[in-house]
Amino acid sequence: MKNVSVNIFPSALDSLRETATRHSPDETGGVLTGTRSFSNGALEFNILGVLGVADFEEFKDIYTASPTEFVCTDRLGWANLALSAVKTFGMSYIGDWHSHPNSSLATLSHRDVHHLAQQYLLGQFAPFPPLHVLLNWRSSGTDFHISANIMLGDFIAVLEPEIIGAQRSC
Repeated sequence: MKNVSVNIFPSALDSLRETATRHSPDETGGVLTGTRSFSNGALEFNILGVLGVADFEEFKDIYTASPTEFVCTDRLGWANLALSAVKTFGMSYIGDWHSHPNSSLATLSHRDVHHLAQQYLLGQFAPFPPLHVLLNWRSSGTDFHISANIMLGDFIAVLEPEIIGAQRSC
């Protein structure tokens, strides 16, 4: 693989920020929809849609959240959330996301890494590797940082997504 890139549309980034700040101080998360491609050794993800699990009453029992942790407790329920996202946006389920509110921690926790490794080993997104986006910010709620984490065999590539068609503001 020669190159890996992650792009995010401004509306998807706005949705991530709004959902995460609305559920702060707890961590929250959800699913990403969009497109993926692999051509001439280049892997590209385009994040076009975002759904937050906490915004749906029917999915309230498939996760737990606190100011320091967001955990999926029901994989089948999560799969149903992903199907809802696919139906809503008419695109592929390409990965997951979660937040670290009031934190400068811009890396995945050990639990997050384990989850990403499980997705990779199970081939959940085959033939593509799993994508996990992390959004964190300090208490002011204005200095957001976003990272895209992609499991590539024995290591995780961490990238800063490019915002499609907009000046970088995050």
